[in-house]
Amino acid sequence: MLRLAELLARRLRTVALRADAENIDGWWQRIAPLVQDEILAGQSALARLARGYVVEHARLEGVRLGRPADWQPSPEQVATSLRVTGPVAFREHMQISGSPDASVRTMADRLEGSATRLVLEGHRGTVLRTVQDSGGAAGWRRVAGRPEPCAFCLALVSRGAVYSKATAAFQAHDWCACTPEPLYRHEAEPPEVQDLYRQWRQATHGTSGAASLRAWRAHVDAKRRQGAAA
Repeated sequence: MLRLAELLARRLRTVALRADAENIDGWWQRIAPLVQDEILAGQSALARLARGYVVEHARLEGVRLGRPADWQPSPEQVATSLRVTGPVAFREHMQISGSPDASVRTMADRLEGSATRLVLEGHRGTVLRTVQDSGGAAGWRRVAGRPEPCAFCLALVSRGAVYSKATAAFQAHDWCACTPEPLYRHEAEPPEVQDLYRQWRQATHGTSGAASLRAWRAHVDAKRRQGAAA
C-alpha cells in the first residue's frame, strides 16, 4: 500500500524536476491531466485493496462486517492539491529566493509529499467510510505507517482507540503514511500505545495547546537523538 503511494510520488517528483521554469504554467497545463489521472488511478487501486483488507481484518477478529464501503475519489480535490503544491509552490518560492532551480526542487519536494498523502486517501477513505456504515464496527485507531513517524502523528497515535464511528476526519499531512485500523469492541490499548500516552502526559505536563505540541516535539527529538547516539 505505502509502496505504491511512494512509487507514484517518486515518479511525480522525477517529472517535476524536469519542469520548464521559464514557463511553469504552460508546463503544468501540459502535464496536469496525466498526473491527476495517475493519482486518481492510485487512489482507486488502494480503495480496492482496502475493501479486501477490511473484510479480512474483520474475519480475523471474528466479526461479520458486511459489504465494505464504495469510496470514490474526488478529482477536484486532487487537482487543487496538486496545483497548490505544484505551480503555486514554485511561484511562492521564486518570490522568496529568485532561484528557478531551487524553486523547481522545492516544488518537486512538495508534489512528492502531497502525492503520497493523496494516493493513500484511497485506503483511508475506504476504511473510515466502512467503519461509519458498518454495524459491526465501533470505531478506529490510528496506526503509524513508518517506523519513525513525525511527532504530530505520534501524538495522535498515542490517543489510541478514541476515534468513534462518528469521527470521520483523519488528520493527514503531506508525506503522512498513517492509516486507520478498524475496531469492533472496547479493548485494552496495545502496550506500545500505552507507553506513548504515558510519554505524552509526562512530556506535556503543565502545558496546553501549541505549547504541548512543542514540548512533545522536543521530547521526541531528544529520544531519537539518544537512540542514534546509543
